[in-house]
Amino acid sequence: MRLSDLAAYAKEKYHIAEQYKWPEYPGYSVLVDPYSGKWAALLMRRWDPEHGEEIERCDLWCGKEVLDIYQVTYLSNPFRMHGEPWVGVRFDSSTDPDVVRQLFDKAMEARRLQGFTIVFENDPAPKASQYQDTLIPIRKGSPRSGFLFTAGKNSSAPEDLHTFTKASALLQEEPIPKQIQEMRQMYRYGDGSFRQKCKNFYLQGKYMEDYEDEAPLPRDYRQYFLTYHDLNARQLRGYFAWRTKIRKGSYEQIGESFAYMYLYELLNGIGAEPVEERLRKLQEFESKYLDAGFGSDGMRRYLHRWEMELAIIGGMDVSVASQYMDQELMARDEALMVLHAPEDRNDDELFQALCTIGGNKIRNSTLVQKTEDGKRLFAAVWRYTSEFYQKNHKDLFTLCFGELRELPWHPLANTVFWQQEPVIKADYVLNEIHQFNCRNTNWTELCYSSLLYDKTHFEGLMHETDRRLRIYLNFGHPLKEFSDDAWAAPFIDAVIEEDRKAKAEARRPKIEIHFDDLDRIRRDASKTRDSLLTDEEKGVETEAWVEKVEEAAETGAENTGEETVGWKEEMLPAADENLSVPLSASQTQVLKLLLQGSSVKDLLRSRHIMAEVCADELNEALFEMIGDTAVTCDGEELSLIEDYREDMVRILEGDTE
Repeated sequence: MRLSDLAAYAKEKYHIAEQYKWPEYPGYSVLVDPYSGKWAALLMRRWDPEHGEEIERCDLWCGKEVLDIYQVTYLSNPFRMHGEPWVGVRFDSSTDPDVVRQLFDKAMEARRLQGFTIVFENDPAPKASQYQDTLIPIRKGSPRSGFLFTAGKNSSAPEDLHTFTKASALLQEEPIPKQIQEMRQMYRYGDGSFRQKCKNFYLQGKYMEDYEDEAPLPRDYRQYFLTYHDLNARQLRGYFAWRTKIRKGSYEQIGESFAYMYLYELLNGIGAEPVEERLRKLQEFESKYLDAGFGSDGMRRYLHRWEMELAIIGGMDVSVASQYMDQELMARDEALMVLHAPEDRNDDELFQALCTIGGNKIRNSTLVQKTEDGKRLFAAVWRYTSEFYQKNHKDLFTLCFGELRELPWHPLANTVFWQQEPVIKADYVLNEIHQFNCRNTNWTELCYSSLLYDKTHFEGLMHETDRRLRIYLNFGHPLKEFSDDAWAAPFIDAVIEEDRKAKAEARRPKIEIHFDDLDRIRRDASKTRDSLLTDEEKGVETEAWVEKVEEAAETGAENTGEETVGWKEEMLPAADENLSVPLSASQTQVLKLLLQGSSVKDLLRSRHIMAEVCADELNEALFEMIGDTAVTCDGEELSLIEDYREDMVRILEGDTE
């Protein structure tokens, strides 16, 4: 037997839907008696990653004595609840469904207080005229509105009951509108099921659809799944008078059960027939009633859920119905789609998705709140880990969130709802990972069920990421280390190492070299130097150039433009023959001076070389070896970038490997 079988039994027999009260613990739910509001069962689901299966347990309010009656292995002390009435049930192949159903019936019987009849009589066979029926309210908090008190003419019943009998008789003299009388006569008990109750509510509601009244508001009255049949004439008139004002735009606060009954009307199309009109009035109720401070947060949550379910079973177009969808559900779906394909998303989108799934532990981390790197590195860890798993034919997403599963879906199950023409077949695609399907009036939901999330794996990755990033960034209070999270360490460390290298590279000074401008710089520099030479100096240089040309002609060398460009440099002593990088003698001398920490200003002046030109030519010659700017120019001085000092030493020694 599975927990889903117990939930189905509770729904079918008692019309109880599971209530998920703790969003942070999606595997926990409760079955609550709708009349008393007391818990009958606590349902617990937990995914066991070691064995790859779901562990299902339940605590039932059926009394410890059943452990002596049913001496079976799947019954034990409660797992979570405390107190003598609670018993634990383990669900597996050995669990007997009949026993569990009997125990649940016992729990419901214990939780549900029944109305009863008290009879006071003196004569064994009194006349009918000697009796009257009076509804007596019972103590506050009980589920029923009263019990039937039948008193004889000469009854010895307590004086306060006689007093109440007299007061009730006076109340009954107040005239009841004919339409309300006729509506009450329409009620049919049928099989007594909740389904029959819903049908009665729908038929009676349609009959009273346009009814208006003027009467005082009814006193606060609490009952789950309240319908017209549960109310007396005065309460009905007060409710319909309140509804009349609502329809005229005047919203007053009323007991919560009455407000819920109004929502049941709208869901059933009572006072608003098309689906679009029903949804519009539901939204109007939220803005004018709930936003005014009336009602409760729970009512607002139910309202949002019902709007979505009504839009789906009503077949509204997704583009129109999206405004009625549960925003938390839509946000979770969007987050899952982002985490499923992180390579297509930026850091901010990834981080927000992690927060949507992981909650405030990630969003409120000190590392994230007070550092610029927190969000980016969290996103980088998920992206890197996901890519690593894919390369190794695994799937991080599936490991954390399971696979798409088709589960039973019961729209508007926790309302008084009757659909005259139920949907036979439908396919409603909400998005690429979420859709609803109907076959023969049975709805299913295809989605990534939060019940199957491996939160241990996901939360372990997030916690270890936060812990290691705090150490790396030297920020925030250290977090506790858990041995179960050690698997995530290599992925986080790899991201940290990449970030460290990127930051080191960013700290290096960057100077852009525009090689296309070098020829222009050379020409301008040559003109400037020629203008500074005396006639005698020009003559010496000219004679040297002539000798060079004649020597080249004698050896048969071609006097190319490239040779001519460098002739002035070759007038200096020859370059070191051991150098693999083609440097001129003057360039070599400049580098040696720079390595010694000496000034090259006087050397450049004596040879009429501009500092800017010398730096550009040096960087151009060294670029293939260094791949970056090695020498910078500041006025008439040159400086060597210290990061490349060792590279310069190797070049001068002839070792370029």
